[in-house]
Amino acid sequence: MKVRELMKLLERQNPDAEVCMVTQPSWPVEYSLAGVVVRADLCDEDVDPTKQERYADGTAANDVVLVEGTWLRYGHRTSWKAVRWS
Repeated sequence: MKVRELMKLLERQNPDAEVCMVTQPSWPVEYSLAGVVVRADLCDEDVDPTKQERYADGTAANDVVLVEGTWLRYGHRTSWKAVRWS
């Protein structure tokens, strides 16, 4: 998913709603969202976060990574069937 696609999905939501993420389809768990980082911030060397070229492992310096926060509750297995793509 691209940032613009996520922004488009989120712009239709209540801006005061809590953001959480569900993981593990076979045993769903909901987590808060701690925040976001740009992959360049995770590198040991100086990397330009505006670079869009992909590295051999498929990553790029400008990738946005969502960081898992704290465990909230068990989730629902139907979450993956109910995903909104547009």
